[in-house]
Amino acid sequence: MKIAQEVFEQEPFAFEKPLMLALHAHSSTALNHVAATFSILGSAKGMAPLGLLLVAVLYRVRRRLAYFMALSLGGVAIINLLLKNLFDRPRPAFWTPILPEPDFSFPSGHAMFAAALATSVILVLWTTRWHLPALVLGVLYVLGMMLSRVYIGVHYPTDVTGGALFSVAWVFGLAQLLHLDRVPRGRQAAQPVSTSSSR
Repeated sequence: MKIAQEVFEQEPFAFEKPLMLALHAHSSTALNHVAATFSILGSAKGMAPLGLLLVAVLYRVRRRLAYFMALSLGGVAIINLLLKNLFDRPRPAFWTPILPEPDFSFPSGHAMFAAALATSVILVLWTTRWHLPALVLGVLYVLGMMLSRVYIGVHYPTDVTGGALFSVAWVFGLAQLLHLDRVPRGRQAAQPVSTSSSR
């Protein structure tokens, strides 16, 4: 990934500071509350209960789907910690954020977890009638999380972009590894297959 290579080599992205300052210039109390809500809900404390609930529900439906969701979310959490320490990128310091973060900047854990959650849910629901709402809401959720982290000032745009792209690749890779396309879901799972023709 080009973004990761440039960050690892500590190459600056010229567009990031002007973009972040322009975004910060439109800050307001209302937008602060929205961004803070996204960040709190996207934190480990906010997302862990939701992740566990999804895994428990899916376990009652199809165990492979539960394993898929657990690996998607749990794997992203572990990988994010490893990548942060590997890239060792300092947080932006263009203004004092309303919710400061103590660790490293790249990649964004909030963006990674949001993208992993949204992509996993979309794939689980893809063969059902809920796939389109899941797709629309998932994309909006991920974009909102990415924007909120840049707006607050704790992440560069490349932090959230790189994190989200990595998670999408991770989840799709797991789906292929676990043969998620072979798991019967939706209406097709309830329809028996006829093995003999009537005479």
